[in-house]
Amino acid sequence: MQNQDGQAPNHPRSLVSAILTILLLTALTAIPTMAQNANTGPVDGEASDRVGIKPASSSRAGSLPGTRTGSVSAYEITSTGVLLSGQEADGQLHDYMLENDRIAVVISDIGHTVHYALSGGNIIDAGSSIDRLDSIRELYSYFDDNWPRQAIYSSLQIMDNGSTGGPAVIRAIGVDSDDPSLEVVTDYSLEAGADHVAITSTLTNTGTSAFVDFEVGDALTWGTCREFSPWYGFDLNGQTTTGPWLAGISDTIAYGYAGLYGDIWGPHGSIWSDMNATMATIGPGDSFSYSRVFVVGEKEIASVATLIHEILNTPVGLVECSVVDSLTAIPVPGAAIHAYNDVGDIYLLMETDNAGESRTTLPPGTWQLVASAWNYLPENAWIVVVDGGSVSHDFLLSPVGSGNFFPEIPTAHRTPGDTLTVIQRPLVNIPAIVREGDILDISCDAAPGATGWTAMLRRSEIDVPLDVLTATYDPSTLWWELSCLVPPVPLHDLYDLRVTADGEIADITRNAVKVIPDFKEDYYFIHITDTHLPTHMYYTEPGSENDRSEIIDLREVMADIDLINPEFVLLTGDFVNEGELEDFLNWRVFTRGQAILSRFPVPVYLTAGNHDIGGWDDTPPPDGTARRDWWRFFGWNRLDDPPPGAPWYTQNYSFDYGPVHFVGMEAYDNYDEWRQNIYGNRSFTAGQIQWLNDDLAAASGSLSQVLFYHYDFKHELDLNALGVEMALWGHVHSDQGSIHTQPYDLATNRVCDGKRRYRMIRVSNGVLQPQESLSAGSSGESLIADFTPANNGMHDDVTCVLINDNDQRFEHGLVKFVMPKGYGSAQVTGGTLLQVDESGDVAVYYVSVDILSLATVTVNLHLVP
Repeated sequence: MQNQDGQAPNHPRSLVSAILTILLLTALTAIPTMAQNANTGPVDGEASDRVGIKPASSSRAGSLPGTRTGSVSAYEITSTGVLLSGQEADGQLHDYMLENDRIAVVISDIGHTVHYALSGGNIIDAGSSIDRLDSIRELYSYFDDNWPRQAIYSSLQIMDNGSTGGPAVIRAIGVDSDDPSLEVVTDYSLEAGADHVAITSTLTNTGTSAFVDFEVGDALTWGTCREFSPWYGFDLNGQTTTGPWLAGISDTIAYGYAGLYGDIWGPHGSIWSDMNATMATIGPGDSFSYSRVFVVGEKEIASVATLIHEILNTPVGLVECSVVDSLTAIPVPGAAIHAYNDVGDIYLLMETDNAGESRTTLPPGTWQLVASAWNYLPENAWIVVVDGGSVSHDFLLSPVGSGNFFPEIPTAHRTPGDTLTVIQRPLVNIPAIVREGDILDISCDAAPGATGWTAMLRRSEIDVPLDVLTATYDPSTLWWELSCLVPPVPLHDLYDLRVTADGEIADITRNAVKVIPDFKEDYYFIHITDTHLPTHMYYTEPGSENDRSEIIDLREVMADIDLINPEFVLLTGDFVNEGELEDFLNWRVFTRGQAILSRFPVPVYLTAGNHDIGGWDDTPPPDGTARRDWWRFFGWNRLDDPPPGAPWYTQNYSFDYGPVHFVGMEAYDNYDEWRQNIYGNRSFTAGQIQWLNDDLAAASGSLSQVLFYHYDFKHELDLNALGVEMALWGHVHSDQGSIHTQPYDLATNRVCDGKRRYRMIRVSNGVLQPQESLSAGSSGESLIADFTPANNGMHDDVTCVLINDNDQRFEHGLVKFVMPKGYGSAQVTGGTLLQVDESGDVAVYYVSVDILSLATVTVNLHLVP
């Protein structure tokens, strides 16, 4: 074995021993099949045979050269078309292949000796069965911590080709290179749907002396991979490590190795690892069996760790992270997220996908996550993982230097304090809900002479160009108004909106447009209020800078909303706790809030409250800072000095869903007394009331009208006189009003402070039916979705058990199954398949479920080749 510079590694590997052991090949005789154990297992005395190793699936799927989808096979390679490629690929004709629809692993023929193994019969290539790229040199047996001591195999045979429905098995038979009285039988076993080869070796002592404290394991020559060990990281050259598993990662793939009896241990060079899986004493006439696994993961270490955790049945919790640009709220792909234990030892490394997201599993405990990316300042977070639980964290990285965060957005449009640039509506906080064939109206801020307007809907890898029918500049409002035709889309869901014009005019707004097949006659929507992000503590209180408790409260409510699947959400203010803390102390409250809005699973309409825009005299930022920052992030800068065609100083808007008209207005208490001549002491202004009357008059043909705002501070709204059927508001942090008396004048209890309340309003043919408020529960236990196995894109058969402890039925419930791509069809029981999104690395199956009240509902999705 050599280092990368070609020199011999600095640990004992005897050339004389290697030569002598080669001579043993001529004296080898046939060895019986696997003997019964006399000395049963590892040092702790437990049985060493590991049966029923749980297969771990991955997101890989597709047609295979060597096996059909959903099956597994073992075969002799007789065609070069099935060989793997890549810089380290060594497979050749007459080697042997283990293959399923996830991975392909090459076992060298007896006479095919590569690199540092003394015979064939070892793993020399491994990769995904789809891209078939190999990055590893070899894996071969390693005995008694004394390189090059290993098994020298004399025969290789297929014990099961996989056609019987069980695993495919290839058996190698030989002897110990240092003592031929120790016979070795190694089975390489691969199950359908598995991402790992199970390796089981049986050692039989045919001699007269005992093998005492005999160490057994494998040597790995990593090829183009960098080796990684939990608690040690990547710098393993010259070290001897002890850990639960080992990984190697290249630009295209990651591999993993683990024993089944606790930690593995051994020394490392720059490109090799000699790992011991266990040890035992093997007396004369005794046999000893031991097992380990070789995993073929995705392109990150976290994928290897997740698979090994599942194989070993390690107690774990699910960890989900996102990384976005703190200024633009645009996802950051390729960001690294290191996971450290509570004493600072690294355990694994995640990498974000194109959506800026990553997930893994971690054992129970307290972990520090550190997110970093090129041209961004790192950010860390502490999380607590419990067995069987899940935890999520959103990282907002601050850009540094002159990095190109998103090439389509000019640098001038990405400066702090200028989040809203071109697109003014629709936005993530004022979205649009449209059907295919509808006209989408887009308002933009650009110079009067702008030309060459284009618009596009974007979702992951899906781009849907819009036909710009008209583009007109209105000098009375200072905005461009674009009318665009919505074409058929491959997926009915939320899309980002991208707009460009000549002269480097470009803008993107997240989750601004929801395309639906049609407006429903019977549906429901959700009202939430008073989230007070990121913490209900004020900045002067000790510990407030690190408290994210209100983000957790909102995420629990969002998790319920994801399952309930309302048509949209109304969020009535006090969105953040202190609206002056965007730039001050670098808290970035509006930046963080905007990023969280973009994670809502449905459209969310936001209005401002007193904590958002009211400001405070006793905080350092200048008067008006909160309101000006709201304009920067949620709209609109023209409110500072409104034009004649839009003379309002407050943000008010309306929209229709079918025959129901919805009206949102900002509300405030003018704490810092900014522009009292305009805003007075509190809302609403005379201009707002006039705007409201005009808007309601224009929508007089609606079957119902709904007002939503934070609070009527001056108690001036007479719902009967206005002729509206419902008003929804917050501020008082409690439920108020009757759900039985119209017009409905309803306050909903708060999301913050662990209350996690939300109110569902049913609509049937335009008639409103408000319900009592519900709670997501102190631990998210009111509505639970329990997936078996994990809903992570690695399994082709997943069951979701929905437990609804609410006395409400959610007949439009939705479960999103994250599954492997490339399957022919899907079978669903307990629900109805609506659509499939295959635009990303995995497939997402949208399954409609009728979630009955106070009931448990089971839904299964099974993929069919």
